Amino acid sequence: MKTLKYIWVFIVCICFSCEEAEELFEEEFDVETTFITELEINVPNDASQDAVDFQSNLGFWDFRNDPNVVEYLGSPDEITKIEITEVRYFYKNVVGNNDANVVGQIVIVVGQGFDSYDTVQTNLSQADNNNTLFFLSGDFSNTNQALTELNAIGFYYEGSVSDNPVSFITDVSITAKVTIKPDIDNL
Repeated sequence: MKTLKYIWVFIVCICFSCEEAEELFEEEFDVETTFITELEINVPNDASQDAVDFQSNLGFWDFRNDPNVVEYLGSPDEITKIEITEVRYFYKNVVGNNDANVVGQIVIVVGQGFDSYDTVQTNLSQADNNNTLFFLSGDFSNTNQALTELNAIGFYYEGSVSDNPVSFITDVSITAKVTIKPDIDNL
């Protein structure tokens, strides 16, 4: 990929002055990327309570190492903006009590800050059997601002499950638009 970039720079330099070519190559452009992480939840049997709280494992993604972004980067400093455009999730591999309902939040952590986004209360077995896809809604502007500065995101799922025991996986898919401004010196 780097060889192809050098060839294009050479061709453009022949057709234009090097200063004009540099301006052409330093225009910002967007790359859309999606990554998927499985958050595992295991709620043990607790006969003393109807609803039991849980917290999943931590999912993590670094956009500086994202395969869809890396091929366009000469340096991580070329990322000028990251904007989450969509967060989807669904439940799978549900094992346990068929009456278990889940309600909670997906918590997105960037640096020292975090934002929580409510999930839809649902019956886990039905959602798994029907392959129901859910979307997070909310204002991602604070998350996007921090993400633009730090380029990495962590997230987990917390909430409560009724009618335990139950274990399941929450499959989370985050789509983001990454804005890149190439530095001609890094080509």
